[in-house]
Amino acid sequence: MDTTYSLKKLIDILGKNDFSLLLRISLDRIPIIVLGDDMNEVDSLVNAIIPLAPHHHEYVFWSDFISEAEYEQLCQEEDDDFNIPRIVFCSPTNASKHIFDRIKKLKGWVIGFDIHNGLSKESIIYSISEIQKEFLLIFAKLGEIKLKLYGLNSGELDLSFEKKLIDKAIEKTEIALEKMKRVLKKKIKVSPSNDVMASIMRFDTEEEKIRTNIFFQEIQSFIQAGMRSLAILSRIDLLRELGFNIELSGKTLLQTIDYEEVDADRMLQLLKAEYGVDFSLCIKHGKIVQVGDRIDGFWG
Repeated sequence: MDTTYSLKKLIDILGKNDFSLLLRISLDRIPIIVLGDDMNEVDSLVNAIIPLAPHHHEYVFWSDFISEAEYEQLCQEEDDDFNIPRIVFCSPTNASKHIFDRIKKLKGWVIGFDIHNGLSKESIIYSISEIQKEFLLIFAKLGEIKLKLYGLNSGELDLSFEKKLIDKAIEKTEIALEKMKRVLKKKIKVSPSNDVMASIMRFDTEEEKIRTNIFFQEIQSFIQAGMRSLAILSRIDLLRELGFNIELSGKTLLQTIDYEEVDADRMLQLLKAEYGVDFSLCIKHGKIVQVGDRIDGFWG
């Protein structure tokens, strides 16, 4: 059985809702635990999840670092410098048994476990829960994937951005493919056989590449908007610490960063997940702000 997972295959297997949840958890850097009884399948799924947040820099446990001291140094470097890429920590199945006696926090981890390798599903869940209360458990078996969220209520997570991203990737891919097919049809002066025509018009490989590129471009646009938000909100936060009573409305923030695919609260959640900073006091909320935004809207 083919155990590789393309972006399209992941979406097809999980469906829109579960894939959106997986993507949101990846962006929020909540630990993802992949369990299965086939080591190759588990590792393939781990390797497919890592690129869902393409802006993160991957470090592989038991390869790029081994000791707790090395791990803490990587975390400290990230905390000290907002300009370096955020980290995703990957643990393949052959290394994961060493996590429990070395790692004390699991933010941004994707961990694979082969449950035939001496650890039961129950013991893994218990051990992870002792380190981290919030995590996503993925159980993979024979091409089926099931998700279970621990410590969080999936109904309270806003997945509208993730669902729109899937729709946009599909729509833009279809438009791109249709353009290519239309150009080819115009250039073909003599009608080939049906089999030849079908072969020429088949873009399976290109479709996957186009969809993946569009998907990653949308993720990068979101992250770059987050970096612009960080730039302005960190300065407002500094001014507030110096005694200035300054706030932005959510609408002003989104207009300033030139990104309105999400609301201000979702942008704040991104900054909290990426940089560990809470800028909620820098954003005005309430009915008065909403009325002011509507009045501003009348004047463009």
